[in-house]
Amino acid sequence: MKKSLIFLLILKILSACSASKEKMQMERTSNEDGIKFTYKPEDSLFSGFQLKVIPIDYRLEVTEEKIQVIADYITNAFPENEITFELKNRIEFVDSGVNLETISCSHCGSIIESELWQEEMTKAHKADFEDMDFITPCCKKEESLNNLKYNTEAGFSKYQVTIINPDYNKVNYAEFVTLLEKQTGIKMKLIWAKY
Repeated sequence: MKKSLIFLLILKILSACSASKEKMQMERTSNEDGIKFTYKPEDSLFSGFQLKVIPIDYRLEVTEEKIQVIADYITNAFPENEITFELKNRIEFVDSGVNLETISCSHCGSIIESELWQEEMTKAHKADFEDMDFITPCCKKEESLNNLKYNTEAGFSKYQVTIINPDYNKVNYAEFVTLLEKQTGIKMKLIWAKY
């Protein structure tokens, strides 16, 4: 029931966006994890370079109205790029791919070993990332996986927009995120990823 409501919501929003765009194809895929729509202009190029947009508050439930504003704004800002809009049934880690090299404690700055991080991520994943707290080995303080210092931005969210192969020089990204936040009232995070 919930999955079909989410599907109808996103379909309605993205249909409204697509009505004003020529030569656009919208692809829908769904599975037990959630629903994904892909905006794919005819001349778009695929690459392993991506810009991901997520809310900073990983617990935020994005409303229908906000999703429509986000979809309109981003497809207008990147009309020539392939863009995916994903709404998951549960919180997921949104990574930066090969750009992620080090993870540090937010309390003392010590490097968190990847084996420990992966172990804590596995535990948190089993609980759908509802509890991300653990005790750091470095300073023995309570820490959240969400608050760790990733050398490149990363985060957690149910909602994610991915822009494929954005031209870094065509858009002022500080202005892009500021305007998006003003229009939605949602604090956003940009994650530059490479795969």
